[in-house]
Amino acid sequence: MPAVATITPAENTAGLTLRFCYEDKQLLPYYAGNNADIPVNPGATIEHLQQATAAAGIGLELLRMPWLRCLQLLEENQVDALVAAYSAERAHYTRYPTDAYGQPDPAKAINTNALCLAYRFNNDLPHKISDTTAGLTIARPHGYRPLPLPEHATLVGAHSPEQAIELVVSGRVDATTVTCEINSVAGNQQEIDTLPLKILQPPVYYSVGYLMLSEQFYQQHNAIAEQLWQALPLTLDQSRYIEYLTYPLNF
Repeated sequence: MPAVATITPAENTAGLTLRFCYEDKQLLPYYAGNNADIPVNPGATIEHLQQATAAAGIGLELLRMPWLRCLQLLEENQVDALVAAYSAERAHYTRYPTDAYGQPDPAKAINTNALCLAYRFNNDLPHKISDTTAGLTIARPHGYRPLPLPEHATLVGAHSPEQAIELVVSGRVDATTVTCEINSVAGNQQEIDTLPLKILQPPVYYSVGYLMLSEQFYQQHNAIAEQLWQALPLTLDQSRYIEYLTYPLNF
């Protein structure tokens, strides 16, 4: 674990709790476990957030729901925060750390990751990508934001990342996206290495995850919001993110 960040609260934080919403499907290394339950080992992002909120002197309430529901509740100010990449269509109801030019500040992100395509070992995916006349199907979980994938690709919805991988393994689709780099460190979920799958390099997408706050929380606790964003890089434990790729084997 990194050294505990020392931050002097800029306001009285007694009784203040951050209501954090995240999806009720496992997404390693970030979130562990399925459904609304919070497992003892909740995932690297949750442990990271626990450290950051403690450094800022506030409590943390965890809520698990379908991803689109989390977004809706943030827009309605019924939850205080979630983790997401910056998106212009969500900018009107989210608050995120910005730099001197008013742009999203990756120096205060909660994590970064890269996505690669995973495909069956006996599927000539590189050829299907280069040949625009070839059929190409890519599975992505419902509610996930669109990615800059090949224009001739047909997207197939899945209920979860696990189901998307199952569709690839069974040969029903050609590929799906999986995390292949976390916080600038190469790594993928250990399950991938036990399946008849290959990872296509280089990554097709790089993402920066920000702690997105509701408009209401930011307006009421502006100083705490800034302290939370400052605490995130100070409490980042890169090794913990990599360890969660082996969940639950080594926990």
